[in-house]
Amino acid sequence: MNREELDKLVKYQIITDAFDYEGLDPDIVENYKYFEYRFNELFTEKANQFKLKDCHFVIKNNSYCNAFAKTVKGYNIIGITTGYVVQMRNIFNQKNIMHILSIGLISDQQLLDAYGNLYNLENFELNKFMLNCSIQFTFSHELRHILQFNSSKISVDNYRNENLDQSTFEIKKHVWEFDADRTASFEVMKYIFEMKRKHKINDDNIFKCMLYTGLGSIFITKTFFYFRLETSKLNLNKIDFYTKKYSHPHPIVRIFNIIDYFYDNIADFFPKLNITKQDLLNNALGIIKLYFSYYQSNQNIIAEIFNDIDNHLNEINDYNEELFEFAINDISIVNLLNASGTNFQ
Repeated sequence: MNREELDKLVKYQIITDAFDYEGLDPDIVENYKYFEYRFNELFTEKANQFKLKDCHFVIKNNSYCNAFAKTVKGYNIIGITTGYVVQMRNIFNQKNIMHILSIGLISDQQLLDAYGNLYNLENFELNKFMLNCSIQFTFSHELRHILQFNSSKISVDNYRNENLDQSTFEIKKHVWEFDADRTASFEVMKYIFEMKRKHKINDDNIFKCMLYTGLGSIFITKTFFYFRLETSKLNLNKIDFYTKKYSHPHPIVRIFNIIDYFYDNIADFFPKLNITKQDLLNNALGIIKLYFSYYQSNQNIIAEIFNDIDNHLNEINDYNEELFEFAINDISIVNLLNASGTNFQ
């Protein structure tokens, strides 16, 4: 977005707290420009595909890691915060990515070798690949909200963001998050396959590693959103399991929804990989464990997650089934599924 467009949107209060990174240190400017370029590139492509008008991407000056979508006065806005840029750049940097290779320790030797081969692949940067998976998921999730808003035909301004609000609950909000997570996870899978073809990767084990690290990047991103992590600290407070509460489904519910949809699409498009749901769970959560044990060695987040899974597995599956039933009866979602030719019955 150029300066003139930004000033116009600020003047008419379409956007607030826009962050102007020009004039900062060159390295910082380069980081922000990369995120702005990737989001604008994706938004332009999808705006043309879905015939959306008055689409703008904005970076909001806020230290919390967050992303949002809103329709206001006929404008379609997707945004991220400065906290998202800082956290995603830090967590997916080249130095820290070496810890990902340890994931092979909970896998077999073939996968351990495959992670090493992927990391050493010529012209392939594993940290940049994971960052782009995060960006792809974040953008696609917020775009789905924009499409939900437009499909609902409700002539009011709409707003959704990724940080948890503990004061409100509406089943429709949970359903729209359920739908947005599924759509975004599929877009990440498409991106992973594009990278597989671009780099001419024919080894199934290396492809598996790409799927696991891509899925892991989604869960890392969701964790940062959910716990409203700030740029200056990484304090995670345990949130008790729930179903029909708050603005977003519990992260465990969302993880299983994404894993289920990821698995269904792998089974449909890549059956010869023989990936199980347990493979996806073990490897993707293993990646989260490695990252957060590196940043917070005194907090065993994964142990708490697995404990919740053990204690609430039936509730998790039942609630996702309930959200699915609501989703296929939500008029805005049904319109979108029909428009895309998706078989959802």
